[in-house]
Amino acid sequence: MIRLAGLLLLMTVSLRPLWAQDTPMPADPPQPASQVQPAPVSIPVQSPAVPTPAVPGQNDPAFQEALEAWLADDEETALPALAELARGGNTAAQILLALIDKSPELQGPWLARLPRRERVPMMRDSGGISGHSWIHAAAGSSPLAEHWQATWAVDTPHSVIGGFSALGEGRAARAAAITIAARERRGFAELADDPHYPHALRYFIWREWAGKPEHLARLTEEIMSLPEGDPQRDLMGEPSDPAALADWLMTAAETRPIAIFCTARCGATAPACAQAAARALADPLLVMSQGSPAEALVDTERFAESPRGQAALLRRVLLGSSARMRPAMLARLSDIDACFAEQVQSEAQRY
Repeated sequence: MIRLAGLLLLMTVSLRPLWAQDTPMPADPPQPASQVQPAPVSIPVQSPAVPTPAVPGQNDPAFQEALEAWLADDEETALPALAELARGGNTAAQILLALIDKSPELQGPWLARLPRRERVPMMRDSGGISGHSWIHAAAGSSPLAEHWQATWAVDTPHSVIGGFSALGEGRAARAAAITIAARERRGFAELADDPHYPHALRYFIWREWAGKPEHLARLTEEIMSLPEGDPQRDLMGEPSDPAALADWLMTAAETRPIAIFCTARCGATAPACAQAAARALADPLLVMSQGSPAEALVDTERFAESPRGQAALLRRVLLGSSARMRPAMLARLSDIDACFAEQVQSEAQRY
């Protein structure tokens, strides 16, 4: 049963999910308990994404060749080619370079080692001391770039969340919501009935409902409708068991990149690998933020199956701990899944 009194006090503190705490997770979790039948709920049905128009330049053979090289993790070939295309006005190249420049997990060893005097003119548009993000140039000809430009602005409007969803950019919609929430901005409750708002982040709406008796019934119903392993249960103070978490990680659309990685790299231990990945990322918001930087340019499946996409997941894990703390982290991960720990260690050695 949902602890109703606890819901009234919800979100006065930041709750970490059970699987991100220091208590060890079983490598071979017990079978899930019988499931509670959820009550009918009033979560709006998520609207299907409208097929987004092609980003100008994305069908250029030169862009596709550079994209293919980047996905193959050949930065030395891909990034200079993308830079040349961006300078020539290719919007798709401008967007991809801007997203790589903004996201450390998308930056491989070659780019990480590049001297700043070479990196800045390659990754950014000219102007100022450190150049300007290519997203500003791209915004004039692409709704996708406009939404990213708005997301990176200080006064990001909540409307970008639904805007990304309508464009078919589910991961970007979640990233925008997380960005707005991190700035301690309110206003999510006003999106409760918006069919474009991501179901995976109803949590931001619920925390604004907390302590308001008029929302308690709907709040309870929505939480009870969640899959047993959904980390939003943990965030709301209703921990799920590890077996249910593994099932959610391997089947949820938001965690598809983790499922693809673990199936490809760890095979028979894929569910334990997924649990280890969730433990390593620690924050459920990070767990749900993996995937293609721009689904209009490269869909989630293709990105997650690519060497660059899989390296991005490992890089995100590495960015979450210092080199000094890495041995302890790897030991904890090995207790959950030795295969995933080995993948993280191998990626660390590339840097």
